[in-house]
Amino acid sequence: TEDFYIGVFEITQKQYSLIYGSNPSDYKGYTRPVENVSYDTIRGTGSTAGAGWPAYGHAVDSGSFLGKLRAKTGQTFDLPTEAQWEYACRAGTTTALNTGKNLISTGRDSAMDEAGRYDYNQNDGKGGYSSNHTKVGSYLPNAWGLYDMHGNVYEWCLDWYKSDLGSSAVTDPKGPESGSSRVIRGGSWIHLAQYCRSASRGNRYPSGSSYYYGFRVVLLP
Repeated sequence: TEDFYIGVFEITQKQYSLIYGSNPSDYKGYTRPVENVSYDTIRGTGSTAGAGWPAYGHAVDSGSFLGKLRAKTGQTFDLPTEAQWEYACRAGTTTALNTGKNLISTGRDSAMDEAGRYDYNQNDGKGGYSSNHTKVGSYLPNAWGLYDMHGNVYEWCLDWYKSDLGSSAVTDPKGPESGSSRVIRGGSWIHLAQYCRSASRGNRYPSGSSYYYGFRVVLLP
């Protein structure tokens, strides 16, 4: 029910470098999504700031990526909640992919081939990179013009992870009050089609980083 803007693309290595001053990615390319970034680096580790969601709301550490981005822009950028991420990903669809198509295979699938970079289309040459992740925006957008919400790199969300979220209706959920790992969504370039579905959920420790974790930001009113 609350307005938010969300990035059309995953944060690129060029964007990350301009804000944070370095590029931690294993597979370099300015137009590729930044990867090898942890939740802690994006928001910070302060117990009453970057690590404090949801108790401390949108507070972040000043030295984190988001802290530096806010200082440069004067705007309140953050990671999306898991609910915001899926709402934006689906763009009104109820199918496995936001292109309006379902999967007919859990591994290699023609519908996923056109939706994003994943394990079985790394050699298609799209985006100018023939392996690993590729240039953002190289595959079909959803109905709201958002790219790469399936595949390319996993995307961090704000919420603590809980395997069973229940089935009761909720409004603007912020996730569990506590936990040990944070939510990641969307699958990545090393995953099978089933892990790139709109509904697929993953989780990682907030201090963790890898060549298939990235993120996109939301702008709050």
